[in-house]
Amino acid sequence: MILRLGQIELFVTDLNRSKEFYVNVLGFIEVERTEKSLYLRATDEFDKYTLVLTEKPVAALGSFGLRVSTPDYLQVLKQKHDELGIRAEYSENSGHPGKGPVLRVAEPNGQPVEFYHSIEQIDVSNGKGGVKALPMRHSHLQNGIPPIRIDHMNLRVQNVDKALEYWNGVLGFSISEYVEDKDGRKFAAWTRAKTSTHDVALVKYKETGLHHIAYIVDGIAGVVRTADLLADAGYRESIDYGPGRHGATNAFFLYIRDPDGHRIEIYSGDYHRDTDLDPIRWTQEDYEKHGRLWWGPSVPDSFFEITPANPDWLKELIQK
Repeated sequence: MILRLGQIELFVTDLNRSKEFYVNVLGFIEVERTEKSLYLRATDEFDKYTLVLTEKPVAALGSFGLRVSTPDYLQVLKQKHDELGIRAEYSENSGHPGKGPVLRVAEPNGQPVEFYHSIEQIDVSNGKGGVKALPMRHSHLQNGIPPIRIDHMNLRVQNVDKALEYWNGVLGFSISEYVEDKDGRKFAAWTRAKTSTHDVALVKYKETGLHHIAYIVDGIAGVVRTADLLADAGYRESIDYGPGRHGATNAFFLYIRDPDGHRIEIYSGDYHRDTDLDPIRWTQEDYEKHGRLWWGPSVPDSFFEITPANPDWLKELIQK
């Protein structure tokens, strides 16, 4: 089974500039750097890293990773995709340190997905069979917000009902909430493998692409601190939208942009609900009134811009 959203790779155009923003300002923890990639994690994460920044000529979504329950389930997914005629490529070598085999999929909306099981964990031992410290117990070394853990991502798709045939029908993601237009078609849906409101959100748009990734911070104070932090550090223009409160999901939010324009939602306070329960339905009228925004500033035009998906391996996979 699929457990959760576990990793995101973003293509950036200047790795040193990105490090300044993500590590020195926001407070992500740098765990490894190669010639072209920077591997980061948030403070409470046991996985070695959850965010990969890879230097490329053009900024784009590299891929996003969904962790599965067993290594064998990668082959189950491979067979399922093959039967449906969806391109999927199994590789023993993920190309990233500490990460095991991956199943790379060009999902029907053209988004680059990597399914994986094995990822190196943070060593908490004291070398004597006991525990030295859990990952979050290094607060004296932390700077920035800091981000606590990866939470979700939001994709723009041209047809939400069609997208749900894959995310809900094939992968078995639960729907926590959805927005229905006056013609009975879905405008948005929040899908999940875990009990929080979403791992992958799907929202109707004229083009397909990444809207944002999201990391949880320590409560409303952590969200507000992010706005102060960016303004104080000279990144005031990086604040895209917020802070405010979503009506859908109930989350408190702030949307920011990295130096390449990738949007990150700084996020706190959504609810948890069992995945077998019926989803909450919004009409599009209600959603536009107070679903997207329960309170806060009006939505800027920049909020509707997206990041394209353009990884080299996805292009190669589609062309095979």
